[in-house]
Formats: sequence, C-alpha cells, structure tokens
Amino acid sequence: MTTGLGSTSAGLTVTAVKDGGEWMLEAGALVLADGGLCCIDEFDSIREPDRATIHEAMEQQTISVAKAGLVTTLNTKTTVFGVTNPKGQYDPYQPLSVNTTLSGPLLSRFDIVLVLLDTKKPEWDKIVSSHILSEHAQKEKTNGNDDFMGFWTLHMLRRYIHFVKGHFRPVLTKDAEKVIASYYQLQRRSATQNAARTTIRMLESLIRLAQVLRKGSEVQEERASDPSLVHS
Repeated sequence: MTTGLGSTSAGLTVTAVKDGGEWMLEAGALVLADGGLCCIDEFDSIREPDRATIHEAMEQQTISVAKAGLVTTLNTKTTVFGVTNPKGQYDPYQPLSVNTTLSGPLLSRFDIVLVLLDTKKPEWDKIVSSHILSEHAQKEKTNGNDDFMGFWTLHMLRRYIHFVKGHFRPVLTKDAEKVIASYYQLQRRSATQNAARTTIRMLESLIRLAQVLRKGSEVQEERASDPSLVHS
C-alpha cells in the first residue's frame, strides 16, 4: 500500500541505485506487488508525468527499464486499487475525467470504477454512526482479540483465493461472446459523457469480469456438491 502524495514514478515502478560502485535496480510498489494487490491512496495526487509511467504497468502487466545501463523488463501482474477524491463537489452530470484530475486513457485502464456519493441522508448517517460506535464497543469488549467467531481469518481467506485461482479457469462460450460483443457495441454507440472509457480496453475488462463471475458460480456449485469445502 502506498499513497500518491509522496510517490514518484521511481517509487511506483523501479529506480536505479548505486551500491558499492555498481548500479542496482530497486523495485517500487507495483513491482513488489507482483502477483498480489497494490493499493494507492490519493491517486489524484500523483503528478501527471509520474502517472504516464504506470500506463504500461497497468495495461501490459510489465515495466520496461532502461536506467544506468541496465535494460530489462519486470513483471507487474498486480491488481491496482486506486482511491481518489473529486475536484470540489461531485457533479453527476459531468464525466469522470472532469470530476477528477484523472485523464481518460488512465481511467480506461481500470476494469471497474465505483463512485461513492455523500448523499447526506439522516437515515444513512444514523446507520453509519451506529455501526462505527458498535465496532468500537465490540473492540473494547474483546480487548483487541481479532479472533471473531463467524469470520474468516486472513490465512483462510488467502487459502480460499489461492484455491479459486488454481482450480477454476472458465472459458468463454459462444453465447457469452455474443452477449459481451453486443453490450460493447451498445456502449460504443451510446457513449457520450465517458467516451474515453469505451475503448477496446473496455471489451477486455468485460471478458475479465465475465470470467470472475463464472468463477464465483463454479465455486458455489463446488461447495454445494462438497460441503466440506465451506470450512476447509
């Protein structure tokens, strides 16, 4: 996990450092997160020249390095989870590139963009405040014990994700391809505000999301046929 406030292109990708008279490459956040998840808070605070350096990492899943006479390619097969704030009050009638400081090409590299609005509803504020207060009260009662009954531990969650990745590899059927192609063409024709996101990358995102949904279905079917997997 890192933050955009103090991150440069070298800190996110790779930097060359001199150690004992020899140049060496020091991995940044995206390289260190290869095979896992890289969370970047304050994504909008990354300087524009530094944002351009992560385009390759997010699309090609690699980083080409040519520094201090060192030429190589490093893997960055990681999921990027970025968080940003709007410029002032969020305007739902404006595209994301206007509400944020992120350009269209960078936004198109994200499979999913979730917009969380502060609607300022008294009912919702009451639910949120009650939840936070109950969490603090529960934490004091357990004296910092994280072993809550009914919740998976971090070890169990890692095993579950590893199991799903290793055993379920769905393949798109012809019917699924037709549905995805039709939806993509529809979005291309109706794209007005967020035209920058309706590129060929959107089609690739739809394929990945369809495979994830199918994995979830296969896992549920497997658990139904073998109940022991629920607690394994």
